Amino acid sequence: MSTEESPYPILAPSEAFYNSVDARQISSCELCGNSHLSPALNLGSHPLCDDLIPLDERRECRSYPIEILYCDVCRTAHQKYQVPKNALFPMSYHYRSRFTRDVLSGMGDLVTQCEQRYGCLAGKKVLDVGCNDGSLMDLFAKRGAVCWGIEPTGAAVDARTKGHVVYNDFFTPVLAEMIVERQGQPDFVVFTNVFAHIENMSSLLASVEALLAPATVLVVENHYLGSIITTGQFDTFYHEHPRTYSATSFQYVARALERKVEHIEFPNRYGGNIRVFIGNSGKTTSRTSDSTSVCDIEEAGFCDGLRELTVRMESWREYKSAEFDALVDAHGPLKAKAFPGRAAILLRLLGVDRETITSVYEKPGSMKVGYYAPGTRIPIKSDDELFAADDLTQPIVNLAWHISSEIKEYLTENGYRGNVVDILDLSSCDSSVLSSSLDHTLLTKHVNTYGK
Repeated sequence: MSTEESPYPILAPSEAFYNSVDARQISSCELCGNSHLSPALNLGSHPLCDDLIPLDERRECRSYPIEILYCDVCRTAHQKYQVPKNALFPMSYHYRSRFTRDVLSGMGDLVTQCEQRYGCLAGKKVLDVGCNDGSLMDLFAKRGAVCWGIEPTGAAVDARTKGHVVYNDFFTPVLAEMIVERQGQPDFVVFTNVFAHIENMSSLLASVEALLAPATVLVVENHYLGSIITTGQFDTFYHEHPRTYSATSFQYVARALERKVEHIEFPNRYGGNIRVFIGNSGKTTSRTSDSTSVCDIEEAGFCDGLRELTVRMESWREYKSAEFDALVDAHGPLKAKAFPGRAAILLRLLGVDRETITSVYEKPGSMKVGYYAPGTRIPIKSDDELFAADDLTQPIVNLAWHISSEIKEYLTENGYRGNVVDILDLSSCDSSVLSSSLDHTLLTKHVNTYGK
C-alpha cells in the first residue's frame, strides 16, 4: 500500500495465473440477503474484457460464464459467477479515463452537481475510490478541493504523475481505516462506475462506513438497471460488474450505512446512468416520498424486462450477422474503431474474428494498442495507421456504440468519410419485446426531480 510509484514495465498476469483463477458462485443477494434469486439472463461464456494478449503471444483467453440473477426485494442484478478482483483488475489493466470525452464530460457534470448541492468545494476533502488515471481528481482539484485516490491497477502511476496522492491497493476496511488515520475523514467519498465493480458487498459497505464522518456525502454513479433494460444494453453485463443497481438498491445501501438518499439523477452518460447522493445533510424535500413511490412502481417490472433481453439479443444477433456478411461480401473484411471492454461480449456473441474484422483502432497512446481483442486474433492498432490509409471511404464498424456520436465526430474530424456501422444498433432490434410496464420516460421524469 505504498504511495511510491510502481516501476515500469507492469507485467500482465501469466497464463498459469488465469488458469488458476476460479469464479465464486453466489446463491443469495449480497445487498439485502434474499436467498430466492431469479435466473434472468444467460449470455454464455466469455473472456474477461481486459484479458488482452500481446500480439507476439499465442495464449488463449480463458472464458467464464455470464449468468444474471435478479433480487426482487432490493431490485439488484447479480453476476451468478463472480471472478476474483485480482484477475479482473491486475496491475496491467489497460483502461484510462482520459481517452473518452463522454467520460470526462460526465465527470465534470458530477463535480458541478456536488458544488451546486453542497456549496463551494475549496478546501473540501475528496476521496475518489477507483480513481484510475486521476481524471476526476483533476476536476475536483480545479475547484480547490483536496483530493486523494484509491486505485488497485497500474493506472495509479498515471494519477501520481499529476501530483495526486494515490493508494495503490484494493478498497478494504483496513485501507479505509489507514486513510482516515493519515488524511482524516473525507467530506466526499466518490465512486464513478466503480461501486458495481467491487466483488464483496459486505466488505464494500464496511469500507465505506469506516470513512464516514457525520457530514460526509457518498456520491455513486453507475449504469442504471432501468436504462439497461429499456435500451437493451445486454453488453453491460460483463464480468467486471458483479452487481447492477436500481434506485431501490441504493435505498438499501443508504439504510445499511444509516444514511439517507438525498438526491438521485439519471445522466445520459453511457446510455443511461444513475447518480446517487447519500448523506445526513437534511437536503431532501417533500418530493422524496413521491419520487420513491414512482421508482417502486416502475422498477417492479425489472425481472421480466431482464428476461426479455434474451429475445432482443437474439434479434440483434440475427440482424447484425446478416449485415456484417453483406458488408464483407461487398467490401471485404472490415476495419473497426475503438475497443471498450463491453465489446468483448458482442464479438463473442457474433463469432467475429479476422475473417470479418481485420483490425481495431484506438487513439494513439492507448494502452490497448499492440494486443489482441479478447477471445480473438483481431489486433488493436493505433489510429495513426487508420488515418494514414489511402482509402478512407470504406465502411468501418464502431465497437463503442454507446458513444456513437463521439466516435463519428472524431472520425469525421480526422478525415474518415466511410459509413460508420454501430455494432449494437438498437433501432434494428424488435423493441416490441420490452415489457409495457417499463415506462422509462415516466420514470426519468419523476426521479430526475428526486430530492430537488
